[in-house]
Amino acid sequence: MSTIKDVAKHAGVSIATVSYIINGTKPITAETRERVLQAIEELNYAPNQTAKSFKTGRKNIIAFIVPDISNNYFANIIDSLENELRKSGYNLILTNTKESKENEIQQLKYLASGIADGIVLASAAQDYAEIESYIPESFPVVLIDRKLKNCPLDIINVSDANAITTGMEQLLRKGHTRIGYIGDFPHLSTAKERLQLYLDFLEKNNMPIVQNLIKNTNSLSHEAYYLTGELLKEECTAIVVGNNVMTADAYNYLANHRELSSGVQILGYQHKDLSHPFSTKDGIIVLNEKDMGIAAAQQILSRIQMPEQPQREIIICNQYAVSITPQ
Repeated sequence: MSTIKDVAKHAGVSIATVSYIINGTKPITAETRERVLQAIEELNYAPNQTAKSFKTGRKNIIAFIVPDISNNYFANIIDSLENELRKSGYNLILTNTKESKENEIQQLKYLASGIADGIVLASAAQDYAEIESYIPESFPVVLIDRKLKNCPLDIINVSDANAITTGMEQLLRKGHTRIGYIGDFPHLSTAKERLQLYLDFLEKNNMPIVQNLIKNTNSLSHEAYYLTGELLKEECTAIVVGNNVMTADAYNYLANHRELSSGVQILGYQHKDLSHPFSTKDGIIVLNEKDMGIAAAQQILSRIQMPEQPQREIIICNQYAVSITPQ
């Protein structure tokens, strides 16, 4: 069985350097880091986690509290988050709240009790005060995708400002003036931002705001399928849809009701590797989950290593695209 000494010799570095990389306790150059990780892989080296945990007080475990694990958006964030954490010797565990604040609180209490070294959280709450008492002081937590009011935690946030505005400009140029909207849970920060961008665009272009054309639901219910039909009855010729699951629901409705959907266009969300069928005609907002996961991993590890650093907000932009080349 290989030892840390073997890894150091194989990589041509000191034992201390290998330790720094495994524990994430000191910045190391990318070239040295890559050499050490390659040596670890080639020698099939596995650190003694029990001894390490006893010595450092760390489990080398990060938890991700996910609101809907069936949503590919979060599945793709999980993939890039886990890949990035693994480079620093950390393992990822997952919990699924199903958009329940009560489930989220239970998981926060459990995971912050010593199970994990830090938590990445996509919260179902609205205000930090709702969950504050369940997070121990100085315990590393990074929010992702969703902001909370009055929150001192780091956040990996998403911006849709350019994407929605560009997409709606394209709809307007194509002659669509009766544009409906289907949005996610109204209390979610991303849903609020996307709806506000839709309303701002209508106002800026002197288009009427019609309440009957604005629908709210959630991706868990798949109600967006039926809401698409309701908007067609309201004579909408285009619909802005607030997330990837609901976008698929809207497209499914159009596919199953072709007699009603001629000329109707959807501006919605999808993953880059699944965007091609959607984007060839209408344009699509491409989700940037890979960068979201990488940024979350880097920030939670940074927060563990430097707990006194100032609060950070990292903004990842989604992009509007008319056509995507399939990967």
